[in-house]
Amino acid sequence: MIILLTRFLIVLFFCSAAGCVSSSVKHVNESAQLISIPAAQQRIIDYHESGKYSRDVEAKAREVIAAADKAIASGVKYPAVVISVEDVLVSTYDVRKKQGFSDNSCARKELDSNVILGILPVIKPSLNMFEYLLSRKVTVFIVSYRPESLRVSVLENLAGSGYSGWKGLYLLAPNQQADSKKFYEEIRKGLHRTGYNIVATIGVLPFEVAGEQAGTPVLYPNYIYSAH
Repeated sequence: MIILLTRFLIVLFFCSAAGCVSSSVKHVNESAQLISIPAAQQRIIDYHESGKYSRDVEAKAREVIAAADKAIASGVKYPAVVISVEDVLVSTYDVRKKQGFSDNSCARKELDSNVILGILPVIKPSLNMFEYLLSRKVTVFIVSYRPESLRVSVLENLAGSGYSGWKGLYLLAPNQQADSKKFYEEIRKGLHRTGYNIVATIGVLPFEVAGEQAGTPVLYPNYIYSAH
């Protein structure tokens, strides 16, 4: 179901015009099954609100904890974890649900306003994982694709959600916008050069956890995004 909805929503997002999405748009998967936009939206809602999403997040958080514990037991020096912000530490689900999980300009502006106001809600299993990592002396670095100009907003959102004690927060500088897919990897390479050993990288898109010095790549549940 996750693969079907991911592919469907990618089609949906590209077919969405400036604010309106026709309910007649349908997705054809590999078995020629048709699914309507309202049905796809309802599947996302059911997944999140049934508790399945939280259980899946908890499972992913345990993967990170296991990777950290294994590294510590193996005597790895200066272990560190690299973590995404949106839909890993804080959730965009509520605002995206309000916009029908669309990716048009109105939906993006609504999401951006929530980021600027610093009001995205905490993802509780992630907070528990975060606190455990710190208790084991694992250094945490946080990464966001938001621009450097929103640093204060991101910091306030994280602090308001209960996060504190991380080592560094990396945001996109203007000269990084064009090639942001390498952003995570470049950060990890830089951290490795300074002596840190990345034991896990957590993201919601494959390229966030791909590349060198990723440690254990952990992808959180995600079939909302078509692109950043």
